[in-house]
This record gives sequence, structure tokens and C-alpha cells, in this order.
Amino acid sequence: MADKAQAAAKPAFQRKTILIKKGLQYRYMALITMSVLVAFLIVGLDLIWTISKLVNERPMMQPMLEEMASMGPLFLIKMIMYMVIVLIMSAVVSHRMAGPIFKFEKSCATLAEGDLTYRVWLRKGDHLEDLQEQFNNMAGALQQSVKDGKASVAGVKARLEAAAARPEAGPLKAELEAAAAELGGVLTGLKT
Repeated sequence: MADKAQAAAKPAFQRKTILIKKGLQYRYMALITMSVLVAFLIVGLDLIWTISKLVNERPMMQPMLEEMASMGPLFLIKMIMYMVIVLIMSAVVSHRMAGPIFKFEKSCATLAEGDLTYRVWLRKGDHLEDLQEQFNNMAGALQQSVKDGKASVAGVKARLEAAAARPEAGPLKAELEAAAAELGGVLTGLKT
């Protein structure tokens, strides 16, 4: 029964914006792009060094080296195309990470405002799905603790009011009523 209620509460949404948390995503994209660029450079320089070593040892391969050198601009264009592909892929991957982080930030703010019924629901394929479960478990436990606390407060308040209503309360009546009123204000503003 609870699973059906959670499934009903789970919104069906699609994020339309690719750059949700721009600073985080730009740093993530730059890290991935620079890593791939460094790998390209290392492999490329190693390839050039290996080929030049072979050509120096076997001079008859000189025409092959000249032909490969003439293909340099083509290799450069291909490398730029690969880097654009890496940049696009890193934007997609960072979106799958930044979207949930943004969602968790908003969810924390909602809980901090007192709505303990709020839960986080991520899209299928987003990262941090384990954190979603832990967050929702935490919110549920917090909600239950506050419900229990409200019930305890209500019980104590009722006992204080009952004690204040007794004729023998006499001089303590005002103090008991003030304590009951003060308890009535505890945990208000929290949606459970």
C-alpha cells in the first residue's frame, strides 16, 4: 500500500535544461575534456616518436613518413571532431550528475522549511539513485520522529491542562496553563 502511495507521489518529469548547475558542470566537462586531450597528446607524441625512430633506422620508410606528415591537417581536424564529441558526451554525463545534485539542494531547502512529507524522486538513469533512497529514508524517519514528538507533546499538554483545571491546582494554575500553552507551540509549523 505504501509503495502505491509513493509511486503516485513520484512526479513524471523531464529536465529540459542541459546546464542545471553551470559551475559544477563546466568544471566536470573541463576535467573530462582535459583528460581526453592529455591522453590524445600522449598517444600522439608517442606515435610520432615511434614512427620517427623507425624511419631513422630504416631510411627507405622516408616516403611513408612524408605521406603521413601530409595527413597532419586531417588528423588535426579529426582530433577536433573527437574533442567536440567528448565535450558533448561530458555535458550529457554531467547533466546526469548535476540534475540530481540540484534536486537534492531544493529538497533540503524544502525539508528545512518544515515540509517533512517531501521526498526526492530522480529520473531513471540519473546518478545518485542510492542517495535518493537514503534521503527519503531519512526524511521518513524524521517525519515519524516529529509525529511521535507531536503526540507526546499533545499528551503532556493535555495532562497539564487537566492538572490546571483541578480545584486543588490553586496557586499553580496559572503556571500550569502557561506551560500547557508553551507546549502547544512546540513543533508547530512542521508538516507531517
